[in-house]
Amino acid sequence: MKVKVLIIGGTGYIGKRLVKASLEQGHETYVLQRPDIGIDIEKVQMLLSFKKQGAHLVNGSFNDHRSLVEAVKQVDVVICAISGVHFRSHQILLQLKLVDAIKEAGNIKRFLPSEFGMDPARMGDAMEPGRVTFDDKMVVRKAIEDAAIPFTYVSANCFAGYFVGGLCQPERILPSRESVVLLGDGNQKAIFLDEDDVAAYTIKTIDDPRALNKTIYLRPPANILSQREVVELWEKLISRELKKSPLSEQGFLSTMKDKGYVDQVGLTHYYHIFYQGCLANFEIGDNGEEASLLYPEVKFKCELNFGCECEDESQPHIFGYGGHDHGGLTLFMRGWRLLKEETGGTGYIGKRLVKASLEQGHETYILQRPDIGIDIEKVQMLFSFKKQGAHLVKGSFNDHRSLVEAVKQVDVVICAISGVHFRSHQILLQLKLVDAIKEAGNIKRFLPSEFGTDPARMGDAMEPGRVTFDDKMTVRKAIEDAGIPFTYVSANCFAGYFVGGLCQPGHILPSTESVILFGDGNQKAIYVDEDDIAAYTIRAIDDPRALNKTIYLRPPANTLSQREVVELWEKLIGRELNKLSISEQEFLDNMKGKGFEEHVGLTHYYHIFYQGCLANFEIDGDDVEEASLLYPDIKYTKVVDYLKQYL
Repeated sequence: MKVKVLIIGGTGYIGKRLVKASLEQGHETYVLQRPDIGIDIEKVQMLLSFKKQGAHLVNGSFNDHRSLVEAVKQVDVVICAISGVHFRSHQILLQLKLVDAIKEAGNIKRFLPSEFGMDPARMGDAMEPGRVTFDDKMVVRKAIEDAAIPFTYVSANCFAGYFVGGLCQPERILPSRESVVLLGDGNQKAIFLDEDDVAAYTIKTIDDPRALNKTIYLRPPANILSQREVVELWEKLISRELKKSPLSEQGFLSTMKDKGYVDQVGLTHYYHIFYQGCLANFEIGDNGEEASLLYPEVKFKCELNFGCECEDESQPHIFGYGGHDHGGLTLFMRGWRLLKEETGGTGYIGKRLVKASLEQGHETYILQRPDIGIDIEKVQMLFSFKKQGAHLVKGSFNDHRSLVEAVKQVDVVICAISGVHFRSHQILLQLKLVDAIKEAGNIKRFLPSEFGTDPARMGDAMEPGRVTFDDKMTVRKAIEDAGIPFTYVSANCFAGYFVGGLCQPGHILPSTESVILFGDGNQKAIYVDEDDIAAYTIRAIDDPRALNKTIYLRPPANTLSQREVVELWEKLIGRELNKLSISEQEFLDNMKGKGFEEHVGLTHYYHIFYQGCLANFEIDGDDVEEASLLYPDIKYTKVVDYLKQYL
């Protein structure tokens, strides 16, 4: 039976997988769209991608009881996946508001609260401060049961991405090829689940009468392993034995003492799992069921498939991280080798460049830099690229020799490190890359990180925003002084940041009520879908027409004033917005007192929407080309079509 399912926290680590699994299993899937999304462009775009796949977006907020009730009334089942870990955001008790809404709505056939880890009912003797997670979950459970709401609790044990990749060591998500710290003797059993399998099992339970008012334990038998057994599997895959250093129970507890609160919470959980064996030291009773027995058709990823990617990329696996760290990326085109360096091929534009390169048939390499830290999302993105055929190459901006060796493998380098201050302004790091390219001596084309306003035309830009353009010009000078062949890409305004918010700073979703116009709103600007930016860029890498030139992305239908963008939106929604105008002087006055990062961004808005810097010149001369003329076969996204996704 297919049911209507509301998923709350649908853009989170587990939430996005629950949405995917619900859609794949054919359920009518609703995702709560909360106003506190702020200006998180990645989450907004994820929600819109769910919508394209058939999900429904429902407005609601934990601060608006009525909105929660109305959202709940539309569905049969509610799954909450808001964060319960402190290094993200601990929001478990927010669910009490959801319980109140479900109770008032009175129609919900099943509620699955945010659990997905250890069974909190078994953690009554847990240590401080880690027990707060379990105590809060038990408070929510009591509220659910007191309200007589039908429930299923899911105990998913250890997420493979966080535990298996790091060989069960705290603060590690990639396996070493040299050494490992064993927690105690490393023989306590734990249970490891691939996150996609967690979602698949969870969705299976939502209308299963066997799971009604029970705890479902995810215990695939082949994944009940000790830390030592996990390490041995890895050693077998890499054909070498790791140096093992045991950490005694007392030694582990001593290391916790000087940690901050968030670290202590997480380390307490590690203690209970790997020193006390809390996940596997009990039998499942009458109030529980085991998921792999209920749903044997779910082909969970198990230890028999760990690392199969090494020899057979078609096989599922949990291991497969290759023992590397993190980095940028490389592309090959036909006979050309092309390296793309980036803060990870995982950045906002970088991940699109990887995708476009693979789609256009290039052999694609990603520079893995060691500064990934413990960013699980970026690591998993890198290895999803690897599954699609990309190669991962080690290198670091702090290791000149590693950059030279990476560059020597390829013909073309694209850099997409961040050039915006609210993310991380790293433009001048490229000078190290220029030095490496110069020494390697084999690069046929270098595309530095630009992708916005042409810095060569911004010599009169205001402070402090001009720092972006000045730094890019410093890199250009180094490239040209070194005699490195280049292509510069001027992509103008990213549609996600500008079109969605009707060109207003701090907005990424269009209002159906009002809009603020910059001046009269008639200065022309140019908007390009981020996927189109990547497609045009990759087309340019071996095109002789783009050699030593600036390529401007000016799709003709997307050269529009702010007012024209607003009018397109008004036509789509069938109503006129209330328009307020802010004069040039008022805009400049409002910038005063802003922080540096915000001030930089607002300066760029000023030049675009008051001075028209993007479209107030003709593209002519021997050193420039226009991308949509060079590559008319690329079917770019028009602004009007981009706006339709917000309906």
